[in-house]
Amino acid sequence: MKKILLAAALAAASTLASAQGYAGALIGMSRFDIDCMGYDCDKSDTAFKIYGGYEVAKDIAIEVGYTDFGKLKVDGVGSVEATALSVVGAFRYAFSPEVTGVARLGLGFVSADADFAESEDEVNLYAGLGLEYAVNKDFKIVGAIDMADNGDAFLFGVGAQVGF
Repeated sequence: MKKILLAAALAAASTLASAQGYAGALIGMSRFDIDCMGYDCDKSDTAFKIYGGYEVAKDIAIEVGYTDFGKLKVDGVGSVEATALSVVGAFRYAFSPEVTGVARLGLGFVSADADFAESEDEVNLYAGLGLEYAVNKDFKIVGAIDMADNGDAFLFGVGAQVGF
């Protein structure tokens, strides 16, 4: 039994030693898919996302991120600012040595702060699709579409990711 536990511990340690962490940032535009109830509204804004991840298995990582979707502006009423803290699984598929696709799925703590109504905080689905282009082993150019708040807030962004 001790030999089995020792072998399992060594296997886990070697997996952690070969795992890779990374951090990235995106900037782009947001799009809100919300009914403005007859009011004129601006459903797009500047948005950004910062995130960090840790590879737990080949092509599978856990990521934690913060996304600022910007503001939905409703003429004559006010605005709603949406942000999300997310924890997702990131699943990668290499199309070539340089180009990798990424699908993200998890949960986001979404905060919608309105200046004309009560703010809302909810835990909702957080999902995304992206592409990564490896400039070298530790630096990637990334593009992604992320969705939160049951499809009410989207981020379309480009950025960079650094491995360590």
